[in-house]
Amino acid sequence: MNDAYPFVLFVGSVDKPTSRLAAVLVLLFERDDHLRVLLTTRAKQLRTHGGETSLPGGKMEDGDKDIIITALREANEEVGLPMNSSNIHILGTLPFQPFHSLIVTPVVALLTDNAILDNLKAGEGEVDHIFSHPLEAVVDPELAPGIETLVEQGGSNWPYEPAHHHHIDYPVKALGGVTYRVHCYRTAASPITGMTSDILIQVAEIAYRKQPTFERYAYDQLQTYEAIVEAYEANLLRRTVVG
Repeated sequence: MNDAYPFVLFVGSVDKPTSRLAAVLVLLFERDDHLRVLLTTRAKQLRTHGGETSLPGGKMEDGDKDIIITALREANEEVGLPMNSSNIHILGTLPFQPFHSLIVTPVVALLTDNAILDNLKAGEGEVDHIFSHPLEAVVDPELAPGIETLVEQGGSNWPYEPAHHHHIDYPVKALGGVTYRVHCYRTAASPITGMTSDILIQVAEIAYRKQPTFERYAYDQLQTYEAIVEAYEANLLRRTVVG
């Protein structure tokens, strides 16, 4: 992962990327007085990120008129979420996230009819499991066990020593050796990690107007897309001059 890093960049216009666009849907809903987010466990046989927790989403296609349609279409294909439901309310988008060769826009929506959840179906070959997680537990992981039953600690879905939240710091060669902190959350299914955890932290910070109970960033971590692009280009220039 040292060289892969979720931020292997599309280098182009920072303001208006024109290719390799993608979207994920952050679908929020309320259950038992808790705001939750819909998640999937990707099919294990997928060539990339198989078995990992993900938000429904994927690449923009030629027929998509905008990135919101991309997020809804992908959610329809992956979990059977209706595309044109009056009970799905788009709240807005977050700043895009560079992810490998893609530029990913998180689209945040609110579901107001939980009966729709009863008819979701995992897309064959794409999704192994559909589940959800309490959003507030993303900024305060100690809340999670009081809300639901989590996977067994020490098993394949939570092999870490900390009970509910863990992080791993990776040096990123492509960015000149700065660190990226991967946050991991214990859930009722597969752990939330990587870009998915980064997006959900942003959403939870906005929704609850509070900072995480843990240290969000590594000491030298770059926190904006612009800073990442600048570091990438500076490192590329250094390598070219030295080479």
